Amino acid sequence: MFSNTSTLAARLADEGGWTDTAAVIDERTGDIQRHRDVHARAGELADEFLGRGIGPGDHVGFLVGDRPEWMPVFLALHAIGAVPLVVNPDLAEHTQSRMLGILPTKFVISYRDGALYIEGRESRPPAVHHEHGGGPEVSRYYLYSSGTTGIPKAVAHTSLDLPFFHDAVGGTNGLDIQATDTIVSLSQYYFTYGFNNQFVYPLFSGASVVLSRQRRDEKTFVDSLHQYGATLAFSVPSALAKLADHVESAAVERPAALRAVVSAGEPLPDAVAARLEDRWQVPVLNQIGSTEVGNAFCANGVTRRATGTAGFVCPGYAVQLRSDSGRPLPTVGSEQEVGAVWVTGPTIPRHAVTVNGTEELLVDGWLETKDIGYWADNGGLVVVGRTDDFVHAGGISMSAVEIESAIRSCAGVEDCAVLAPLVDGVSTLSALVVMNPSTGEPEESLAALRTQLRRHLDPFRVPKQWTPVPEIPRTGSGKIMRHKLTSVLIDGEPGVIR
Repeated sequence: MFSNTSTLAARLADEGGWTDTAAVIDERTGDIQRHRDVHARAGELADEFLGRGIGPGDHVGFLVGDRPEWMPVFLALHAIGAVPLVVNPDLAEHTQSRMLGILPTKFVISYRDGALYIEGRESRPPAVHHEHGGGPEVSRYYLYSSGTTGIPKAVAHTSLDLPFFHDAVGGTNGLDIQATDTIVSLSQYYFTYGFNNQFVYPLFSGASVVLSRQRRDEKTFVDSLHQYGATLAFSVPSALAKLADHVESAAVERPAALRAVVSAGEPLPDAVAARLEDRWQVPVLNQIGSTEVGNAFCANGVTRRATGTAGFVCPGYAVQLRSDSGRPLPTVGSEQEVGAVWVTGPTIPRHAVTVNGTEELLVDGWLETKDIGYWADNGGLVVVGRTDDFVHAGGISMSAVEIESAIRSCAGVEDCAVLAPLVDGVSTLSALVVMNPSTGEPEESLAALRTQLRRHLDPFRVPKQWTPVPEIPRTGSGKIMRHKLTSVLIDGEPGVIR
């Protein structure tokens, strides 16, 4: 057992015989780094980082982005015992600072003017701080749950977790990833999904990954699949719906080497999977995971598949569905009884870290994922929604409460609610708004509201569809009845999607 990710990666490459195979392909330049090159560069960077004062236990903001330098930088930090905090480099500076500030971040590594850039950062130790288990010799890293929404939550995982992540999706019962595979992922390194697709799976299998510095749209995604002979494509349902539209309208042929498409991030509509499978004759494999778990805890594989579900429970994990009273629901003969999803396994830390200190994640060793679902007859888990007030659009989880609070602060708004229905097969962030009649014509009022909201929220949190409604359904205690919002939307008059 190797506690250091860099040492582990080099040993796996040597034992697996893939040191001379491609590891990273830069889509912008076409340059290729072999696994041997990645490890050699990691060694050079480790020496450089030590020379710049980065040492064991130092928390380092990691804002490199999706470029070939990402993998060797991460491995170098683990080689010297530093703790990477993986952050989206494209976020606003104040958002990045807020995320890094919940941990004692001492350095930040970014990419500027064509080179890595290292700067010191004044850090204040948090009031309460717990590391993930495993002992001081285990290399750690942090990912941030729910992107930039709500209160930033940093979740720690370790190099000891990585084998579980690989086996869950890339193992023999899953995608059976080999050194001959080429991966193209829509999700990027700073998301838990992309971290595994672009780093963990190549690390453990010898596969190669094609990196794009900008998030791909449906055309550039399929172009990458064709150009680089991709065998595995990782995406999210909303993007797959757009991909299906593009494939059908432009009569795009199946990429010759493609053997599977993987979906995660939100429930996958059966119709979207069927369209791509019918057109390309490759399986579209759904899965479900979370940042707290570190990867998927239920997944479909190329040979072991539960069609129409998020898949079977992954090796090393156990999943329960529980009733409102906390009673575990049976997995057989349950007549599709819906319950809250709970998971336990060796990769789930006891705590996460927020601006308010540590947050307990486990109850008697189990994590409530906030999903709701039921067991299908084929043994797979069907996820039908969430138990909390988050919405999912474009594969990103966002706090509906936070967005609603911003909308209600705008002039002329009496009430509102946010949801993310499928619009032409794509999950679309939408707002139901009760406007004061004195605000004038609804379309003009909504246009002014959108403009005002963009000054307070990140662009992806500004609803694309706006619908004026007479009232928001609420309980007697004032809580929004979110299960009724879709019917309210259908009865309303939707505004222009912008």
